[in-house]
Amino acid sequence: MKKYVFLGILIPITLFSGCLKLPMIKSSPKKTEQGLYTKVPAAMQGSVREAEYDLKKAKAQVDLASEKVKLAEMRKDKAILEKNYADFEMRMAETQVKAAELEVKRKKLEAVDNSNLGDREENIKRIADLKKQELNVESENIQNKAELDILDMKIKKLAKEIQERKTQLAKNK
Repeated sequence: MKKYVFLGILIPITLFSGCLKLPMIKSSPKKTEQGLYTKVPAAMQGSVREAEYDLKKAKAQVDLASEKVKLAEMRKDKAILEKNYADFEMRMAETQVKAAELEVKRKKLEAVDNSNLGDREENIKRIADLKKQELNVESENIQNKAELDILDMKIKKLAKEIQERKTQLAKNK
């Protein structure tokens, strides 16, 4: 009876372990295909070599197109920076006009005050207010100048990178 129990346990274990090994023995079709291809006569491998060359050429064209896309994106980024630069130049010009207008108003009011015309106390308050406005405009102008300098630096850096990429792209053609 012990023999039958032992065989009853041993037979299913043996069968089960055989099933476990079965998928691992399975050979890959790629390896078999490659092994068979090595047996093809060299005279018949010409079309395969042509196809491999075409594949290599197509991959090179994809790489080149990818580089062109990156270059175009860099040019687009540069154009955006240049637009921002122009916007800050416009702001700076507008603040300079505003500063000049405030200076004219202040000088007129100072002339009025120096001529002892109008209410002296009111003149002093208005002159002080105009000077305060002039300082605010000057502060804004300083900030705009800083932004212009930063944008100029970014534009030059990007222009250099674009030139380097164009040079690299010309070498790869």
